[in-house]
Parts: sequence; structure tokens; C-alpha cells
Amino acid sequence: MSVTLSNVAMLVSIVLMIAFLGYAFLYSQERGIRYFAWVMVCRVIYAGSVIMEINSESLSSKMLFRNIEQTSLLFVVPLIIFFVLSLYGKDDYLRPLRMLQIFSIFALWSVLIWTNPYHHLLFWHMELNQGHLEVSKTVYSIAFNILCYAAIAVCVFYLLVYLRRVRPELRKPGIWLVLCGCIPAATEVAKSAYSGFAPWLLPLSVYCGFLGMTMLWIVIRYRMFSVVPLARNVVVETMEEGILIVNHRGSVIDSNAHVEPLFAGSGGSSIAGRRIDQLLADWPDWLRACERMEASEMEIEASVGGESRFYSVKVYPLASREKTGQGTVSVLFDITEKQRQMEQIVKLNQLKDHLFAIVSHDIRNPLAVQATLIEVLEADKTMFNRNHREVIDALSGQIQNTFAMIENLLEWFRSQKEGMLLQPERLRLMDAVEEVCSTLRIKSEAKQIAIHTEIDVGIEVYADREAVNLIVRNLMTNAIKFSERGGKVLVSAEKDAGQVIVSVSDNGVGVEEERIQNLFDPLTLVSTTGTAGERGTGLGLQACQQFVRMSGGQIGVESVPRRKTVFYFSLRAADSERNRDESIAY
Repeated sequence: MSVTLSNVAMLVSIVLMIAFLGYAFLYSQERGIRYFAWVMVCRVIYAGSVIMEINSESLSSKMLFRNIEQTSLLFVVPLIIFFVLSLYGKDDYLRPLRMLQIFSIFALWSVLIWTNPYHHLLFWHMELNQGHLEVSKTVYSIAFNILCYAAIAVCVFYLLVYLRRVRPELRKPGIWLVLCGCIPAATEVAKSAYSGFAPWLLPLSVYCGFLGMTMLWIVIRYRMFSVVPLARNVVVETMEEGILIVNHRGSVIDSNAHVEPLFAGSGGSSIAGRRIDQLLADWPDWLRACERMEASEMEIEASVGGESRFYSVKVYPLASREKTGQGTVSVLFDITEKQRQMEQIVKLNQLKDHLFAIVSHDIRNPLAVQATLIEVLEADKTMFNRNHREVIDALSGQIQNTFAMIENLLEWFRSQKEGMLLQPERLRLMDAVEEVCSTLRIKSEAKQIAIHTEIDVGIEVYADREAVNLIVRNLMTNAIKFSERGGKVLVSAEKDAGQVIVSVSDNGVGVEEERIQNLFDPLTLVSTTGTAGERGTGLGLQACQQFVRMSGGQIGVESVPRRKTVFYFSLRAADSERNRDESIAY
């Protein structure tokens, strides 16, 4: 080798060492970069020592640089091991004490290298042959070298496994990086295995060192250590969702433990490398999304361990920086329990509808007939003696209260039903209020409650007739219920900015301030016994609130205990909705 070429090689080695140390300093927080940089530094020291050995003439100087070569190569092994452990996030093995234990083995062997002239345990013969140093290794040295090469081979294997899990755009440059690092190692293996004298292998290892420039370019170009995909091990394997990664050729390149049971019956224990046209044949929508590399979302059913399970699948396309499709990532969410709960809810809804039908037809209708019959008896109760009149009054109160409870329950249930439609129309408010007053006449007369109305006959609202009747009836029923015998109930209305404000007031027991907050709370049913022992369910106000909101209005209450209580609600004025003829949907 000429002096000029040696000088160039030495210069390149120094530049590479400075570049790798600088890169390691810039990205010192990234996993593995420190160990990788020191591996390259050891490699540069080795190349420089080879150059110095070649240009040396005496046996002693050549032995000095040969020892430096062997020491630098020796420390490459633990550094590569630390590098791989760091990439895999095995921090327990990278604690200072454990690292010192591993390093001490190679440090002790380095001591044996430098003290070999005294014990000859590693090299038993050293001589110059045509200007080149020829060394005969002992069996101990050969055995230790084999162990070192085996450790490097294991590390390379795990590096390749690791590269299978990185993003597609980093996989190819990562493989080239490993190959460039393996070529010098293969050269060293050839030098150790070659039995004859081969002086050409020594400078070849120097030329292979120039591959470090290629490695440096790959590291900087793709920022290999600034985008370390540790999420694969830390997140993907610990997350509860299934992950299936497919490349653009339709082959599975990665998955986690939560998705593999879906394909347990497709043959083979691992699905890596399998074709999706076979694995996803039972789910054509999923297969189509992966083949077209397009975003999609679907639900599938699969048999896992003999049990039917349901999954929500979201497919995300992968693209490189050049917008080229690289494959897809499918994320699977187990929704089996949710699906079962939905089935239970459907069954409960069916049971609820059945119960509603029973209450509506088999209970409400007979009670309505009984209420009508008792009204007839009450109208003619003067024909009966005193004892019979008391029985009629008691029976009337029980039937009327029960019938009111059933009505409130049915109306509240009706207000909760999704998809229910109100049929708004121009409605004269006075007619609706008088209709309610007539139905409550017997109840009010029984407690000697006077009902007054102050509503202009010209006031019209745009609302559903049945909804208005229900709201007014419930509010007036409550006013009668909580008024003392001989009390007064007033129903009034006034127009205000395109709305009609309807008020139902009484001079009964009133409502305490702390209870007003809970009157319209759907999670709190407030039911209080009336002044004559009337009982309720607390659903009446809930139904009123729902129908007022569905009619586009609001409801509220003001009360002064023992003096006055006013319930008020708003409806749309008819003259502000002349051109509106559509239904109001809930």
C-alpha cells in the first residue's frame, strides 16, 4: 500500500470518527446512538491501527499496533450487544453494574492480549513474513473468537427481526446499514479461518472500513436514530386492540397477540408472511380495504376459541413521503360485550314496548271506564244515604288518583320514545284549557277548589293539541292536589315576542327553594302527597318538560311557600308560524 493511500485512509478514518461522535452528541437522547457511535469509533481505531501496522517495519511496532487492533475489535462485541439491548428497550440489562460485569470479561481478555509475551496463552508464535506479521493463535484464542462471532451473529439476527417491525421507509436503509456493518466482520472471520499466509486480507479490512462512510450517509439521510420505533414493543404488544400490518403486495408483515387468534384455524402458528387473500377471505370488506389501501371501517364476526366474537375494524392506509402506497394498518376493537349489551337492550326495549301495550290497553281502558262510572255515581250520590256517599267519595278518589298515575306514566313513556312526532296546528288556547277544566271539574269540586281562567279568546298557539292538553292537565292537577280545601287555581296567558306564556297558579302549600332545583331533573323523581292524601309518581312534571321542549318552549316555576306557586311554560304563537306546516320531530 502506498504512503499516499495510507494517508488518505487515515484521514478518512479520522473524519469518520469525528462525524460519528458529533452525530452521537447531537442525538445523545436517542436509544442506541451512543453505543452505535462507539462501535464505529472502535472500527475506525482498528482501521487506523491496520494502516500503522502495514507502514511499520519492526516486529515490536507491528505487535503494538496488532494489539491495538485486537483490543478495538474486542470491545466492538459488548458495544454491539448494548446497542441491540438498547434498541429493544431492555433497560434492566443496561444498568451500570450489569454493563460493568459484561465489560469486565472483555477487559480481562484485553489484558491477556497485552501480556501475551509473558504467558503465550493467546498467541504462541509471532514472526515477520515478507514484511507482514504472522501470528499463530492458541486454541483458547480461537475458541474465544468463535464465541465473539457467535454473539455478533445473534445480535445481527435480532437487528433483522427489529427491522421487520419498523416503518416501511426505514426498513430498506436499515438492512443496508446492517449489511455494511457485516462486511468488515465477515472479512475478519475470513482472516481468522484462513490457514495459509494471506497478506492481501489485511489491507482488505481497511478498504472495507470505507463502508463506514456509506453507513454514516445512511444514518444521516434517514435519521435512523431520531425516529426509533420503540412503540412497537412498548405499545403495540401491550395495547388491548389488535394490530395487523399488511404491505402493498398483500402480505402480512406484522401483527400482535390480540389479532392472531382470529386466524388460529387458518393453519400455522404465525401469520407473518401470509397472504391476506387467504387470511381475510371470510371478510370481503376488510380484504377489499387492504388490497386497495384505503381508509375504511366495518364490523366483523369471528370464531375465537369456539366462541363467536364481534370486532370493529378500522383500516388506515400507509404512504411514504412520496405519497406512494406502502400498505395498511388494521386496528381491531373487541366489541363483543358491547354487542351483547346491545342485544340485551333490544330485548329490554321489546319487553318495555310489550309492557306499554299492556298498560295502555289492558289497564288504562278499564280504569277509564271505572272513572266514567264513578263520575255518574258522584253526579247522583244525593240519592244514596250518608254511608254510601262516603264510600263513593273514597272510591272516586282512589280511581281518579290511579287513573291520573297511569296517564302520567303513559305520557312520560310516550315523551321518551325516540322518533315520536308532534303534529302542530293552529289552536285556540282557550278551547284547550276549557277542555281540561271540564275533565277536572269533579276533582276540583270534591276539594271545593275554584278554577278561574284569564285567557283572551283571540290567543292562538301553534302546537300539538294532545301535548297542550297533557301539559295543562298535569299542571292544573298538581295545583288542585297541593291546594287546601276552598283554594283557588288560576290559568292565564299572555303574548310576548312571538310566544304565548301560559301560567297555572295556586295559593296552596307551595314548593321549598331547595326542592325547586330537582323538580325537572330527569334523574330525580320528586313525588309528594297532596293536601287530601293524593299520591303520584313524580312523572307528570317530567312529561310536561319533555312535551314543552318538543313544542319549542320552556317551562319554569316560582313559589312562595304557603302563599303562591306559579308554573309557567311557553308555546309558539300561531301568528308567528303562518308559513310553517311541517311536523316537529323529537
